[in-house]
Amino acid sequence: MLKSTELREAAYGWMKAQPSGSHFGHADAYKFLELSFPDECSQRGDAAHEPRYKNDARWAAQDALRDQIIKKTAIRGRFQRV
Repeated sequence: MLKSTELREAAYGWMKAQPSGSHFGHADAYKFLELSFPDECSQRGDAAHEPRYKNDARWAAQDALRDQIIKKTAIRGRFQRV
């Protein structure tokens, strides 16, 4: 059975592995999860309004913001690796 935090941890690791100064957004994290973990993304299923793996990616971004690995940019939904 898939752990509910597995994709969240994978997205967090991807953000942490980005080169310092690089810019990315939620869509980039979604694409990473879709390409790297297609079976796991489909196993997570759907919430009321979206696939659950997208929620996992957004929570990973919140974790990375909290840990000061990334910071917000002036463009909504975009981040910069610190």
